[in-house]
Amino acid sequence: MSMTDSTDDLIRRAIGDGTNLPNAGKKLDLDDPYTPDDLKIAHKFLKDNDLAPSWINEGKGLDADREQLLRRITAAVRANSISQTLNADIAAFNKRILSFNLKAPQGISHKRMIDFERERFRLTNG
Repeated sequence: MSMTDSTDDLIRRAIGDGTNLPNAGKKLDLDDPYTPDDLKIAHKFLKDNDLAPSWINEGKGLDADREQLLRRITAAVRANSISQTLNADIAAFNKRILSFNLKAPQGISHKRMIDFERERFRLTNG
């Protein structure tokens, strides 16, 4: 292979003419109203390969961490023992939420931060 080989020639050598590929000749379905036009094809390729945009995986991790923190808050309020570690963990979580909300694409619901005092009030008066 020389430096003068074109990209098309390299692709043809790797996959042939493409007629043997799955869905060859079919139109791409890019009709997702929630995805910005400039990201539709990238998201389509990710979806077809069982991958997800990083913000989706990050969001799932935040949801799991939120549930864990809420359980810790519940236990701490019931035991009337609020540690500085718990407060620091809530603050770190809220920073991650802020970062996520800034990165998530337009049209995606923002994730809520944890307000410890509101949670304490809910647990003691609810």
